Amino acid sequence: MPAKKEEKITAITMPNSVEAEQSILCCILRDAAFQAEIIAALSPEDFYQRNHAIIFSAMKEISSYTHKSGDENVADTVNIASVIDYLRRSGDLDKVGDVEYITRLNDFLPGTANYGEYLAIVLRASKMRQLIRICSEVTQKAYSLASAEDAITFAEEEIFKLSQGGSNGGLVSLSEDTAKALWEINQRFVDPDKFRGISTGFTRFDRMTNGLHGGELIVLAARPGVGKSALAMNIVEHVAKTGKTVAVFSLEMSNQQLIERLLSSMSTVPLEYIKSGNLPGGTGDLAKLRLAQETICSSMRLYGNDYANIKPSEIASQCRRLKAQHGLDLVVIDYIQLMSGSDNARNEGRQQEVASISRALKLLAKELNIPVIALSQLKRDAEIRNIKGKEGGGSEPVLSDLRESGAIEQDADIVLFIHKDTNTQGGEPKFSLIIAKHRNGETGSINLRWLGKTVRFADEDYIAMHGNIIPAAQTQSEQQPPETEFAPVEYTGESAEEGAFIGENGEQK
Repeated sequence: MPAKKEEKITAITMPNSVEAEQSILCCILRDAAFQAEIIAALSPEDFYQRNHAIIFSAMKEISSYTHKSGDENVADTVNIASVIDYLRRSGDLDKVGDVEYITRLNDFLPGTANYGEYLAIVLRASKMRQLIRICSEVTQKAYSLASAEDAITFAEEEIFKLSQGGSNGGLVSLSEDTAKALWEINQRFVDPDKFRGISTGFTRFDRMTNGLHGGELIVLAARPGVGKSALAMNIVEHVAKTGKTVAVFSLEMSNQQLIERLLSSMSTVPLEYIKSGNLPGGTGDLAKLRLAQETICSSMRLYGNDYANIKPSEIASQCRRLKAQHGLDLVVIDYIQLMSGSDNARNEGRQQEVASISRALKLLAKELNIPVIALSQLKRDAEIRNIKGKEGGGSEPVLSDLRESGAIEQDADIVLFIHKDTNTQGGEPKFSLIIAKHRNGETGSINLRWLGKTVRFADEDYIAMHGNIIPAAQTQSEQQPPETEFAPVEYTGESAEEGAFIGENGEQK
C-alpha cells in the first residue's frame, strides 16, 4: 500500500508591508514638513503590526496638542523625544519594543523624500485587509439573512464605503473640523461662488438656499395635477445643461414621457403638438426638436429608470454604481408614495414603510454626498382648504399636509410646496413655490408662472429675460415665416402635469 502523502498546510498572512510601516513612521519622526499630511492620511487601523499602530496613535495624539511659545499657541512637534515621553506616560512603551525600537525607527531611513510611496503601500495593504474582512462578513450574511436583496445591499454598501474611504470612526475631536469650517467661511468671503451649491435655474430660490448641496434631502410636494413633476424636470434640465450628471427615477411616467417633456421645454415646441404629431411649424419645428435632441445626446449626462416597483435599496445600489463609473451630482425621485420599502417595514404598516423610505433617501444623500430631490403627494385636506381659503383661513399647504408619514418632514432638509391658488379674481390661478422648511436658511414664498404649452414653470427673472408672452405659431397649412404677433398665455384649471392649456396655438418665446 503506497505511503500517504503528507499535506502541507500553509498559513495565509494578511496583506501587509512591515518595511513600509517602519518607513512611514520614520518619515513622521524625521521630517516635520510632512507630519501633518501623513498623519491626516492614516489611522491606527491602517497598520498591520500592533506596536506600529500604538506608536502611530501616540503620534496622532501628540500632533493634536499645542503649547505656549511666548504669546502664541504652537502645535506640538512629533519627534523621537515626544513619542518616547508620551508612550512612557501612557504605559505603552514596553508594548512597542521600548526605547531601543523607537530609536531604530528614527534611524531606519537615510532620507524621507519617498514618503508618498511608503504611504501608498501602507494604505493599499490596509484596504486589502478591509476588503477581505468585508468579504468574510458578506459570506456570513449570505448564510444567515433570509433576503438575498438585504445581503446584496449590505455588500454594496460596505464595498462602496471602502472605495470612497468612508467609515464610522466613532467620536472624534471637533477642533480640526472647526478650523476647517473657519477656513471655508474665509474662502466664501473671498469668493462667494466657490462653495455655492447646484443651481436650479430658479434665481430667487437659489439665492435663498445658496443652491442644492450634497447630503441634502429636498422634498417637493403638491396635490396631483399641480405640476411637481414639471418643476422637477425643469430643475433636471437646468442642472444637466451645466454639465452635471443627473439620475431620474420615475415611478409614475415612462422615460419616453420624460424625454418628450424635455424636448418640449428645450425646443419651445408645445407638448400637445409633440404628442399629436401635428406640428404647425412643419420642418421648422422638427429642426428645433432635432437641435434639442442633439443637446441632450451630446452634452447632457442624464440617466433614467422608469421601473414602477423600485425600492430604496435598489435606487441606492444603482446610484452607487453610477457615481463610481460616471460621477453623480443630483438624484430625482418621482415620487415617495409610489415606492415600496423593505419587507420588514411593510409588515409594520404603511406609515412605518414610508418612514423607512424617507430615512433611506436621506442616508443615500449623505452617503453619496449629493442632493436628492424626492417628490411627494399632499393630503386632500390641503386641496379642500385651498378651495375654502377664500371664505376664511389659510389656503396654503403646511408641513402636516405631507401624506402618509410625519417622518418625511423630519428627514427633509428642505420642504417645498407648489401652491396653486384658485381663489383669484378673473379665475386665473396663481402659482407659488413655498419654502416651508429650510434646515440651514430662510423660508418664504416665490411667485411662479405656469407656461403650459412647454410644460415649464418660470420665475420673475425668467419672465424678465424671456418675456411672459408666447408667440403665435403658424398652422401646418400655412407655409410662411412665423408671424410677429404675440398671444397672451391663458390657463385652464386642469392638470398642470398634463400640460393643460387653451388659447391661440403658439410656442414660447
